[in-house]
Amino acid sequence: MAKKEIKKVEIPLHIGDTAEFTKTVTETDVYLFGGITADYSQMHFNEEFMKKTMYGTRIVHGILTFAIGCTASTKIQEQVKSPVPSASYGYDRLRFIRPVFFGDTLTCRYTVDRIEEETNRTFSKLEIFNQHGEIVVAAIHILKFFPLEEEA
Repeated sequence: MAKKEIKKVEIPLHIGDTAEFTKTVTETDVYLFGGITADYSQMHFNEEFMKKTMYGTRIVHGILTFAIGCTASTKIQEQVKSPVPSASYGYDRLRFIRPVFFGDTLTCRYTVDRIEEETNRTFSKLEIFNQHGEIVVAAIHILKFFPLEEEA
């Protein structure tokens, strides 16, 4: 079976391109996320229980923190006014390094690290920092660009 040829696109990003997004995580964010995902862990919803833990208070869902960080990949494409569509191809080496607490202000930094023109993919560092400059989440994002459909 012949391998399908990948139609190349001009990737609008360059190595070193960076975008940032900042958001303060609220109690409402956590409650809405819990409702969407049905993750009602006492780590996120039971203050009295969490007072007895090493954290001393409720913590934000790791996946919610990560999801907020994913906004930076959209921001970088808006920055360059990307003329071609793309889709997330996945994340490698996702790590939840430190807890995030209600009221923390997160800054998500997205930096293009590598470009594979032959596969229309970029590999970028996603780093999320709290208001103290401490990294709380890190991952490598793979973004795949694809051509617009030809008009008939």
